Amino acid sequence: MSTMTDDLDKAEADLRKSLETGMPEKEYEGTVYLQLGAIAYKKGNIKEAYENLRKAVKIGLPDKDNAATAYLQLSSICVQRRDFRSAKTYYAKAKSFKATNPQVVAQIQEMAKYMSRIPG
Repeated sequence: MSTMTDDLDKAEADLRKSLETGMPEKEYEGTVYLQLGAIAYKKGNIKEAYENLRKAVKIGLPDKDNAATAYLQLSSICVQRRDFRSAKTYYAKAKSFKATNPQVVAQIQEMAKYMSRIPG
């Protein structure tokens, strides 16, 4: 609930508390790390965002849209770091999930414009 109201500190605390108590299914743990990565990204903590998103992908996510979102955010972070090879790899993975959520599809299309301009 606190993630919807943009109270990022409370949302992060709630998510960390839910991780401490344990998750019944691994996919939900991946979703929590995806949300923590998104929160860290919004706060400007790119390193923590990258680590949380990598954990989310490693643990697994429940659906294609969440997986595509995670890989798209990882690609965006790599572009900021000027790690273009990884950015292209993550973008290709995000695109391969064939997301159905209109917002995710729009973000992938937007990212395609940037990917076409990257050298290499």
